[in-house]
Amino acid sequence: MPVGYVLFGNHRTLILGILATLAGVVGTVGGISDGAGVLDVLGFIAIGAVGLALAVGYVVALSKRPHPTSRPR
Repeated sequence: MPVGYVLFGNHRTLILGILATLAGVVGTVGGISDGAGVLDVLGFIAIGAVGLALAVGYVVALSKRPHPTSRPR
């Protein structure tokens, strides 16, 4: 079983990616508006980037998954 399918083959990966992306965006905006340090803001940017990579990876893995053919009538 390929590593990519194991990592990105589950729908929970998509949910985790979406939540991490939202947390990264909200944390970055909140950190900038509150005057947080550079490392805090970069941490939230990294969380958002990892979340985006997980969501995109799930979509790519889903597109490469073989689809069942329709039954003839």
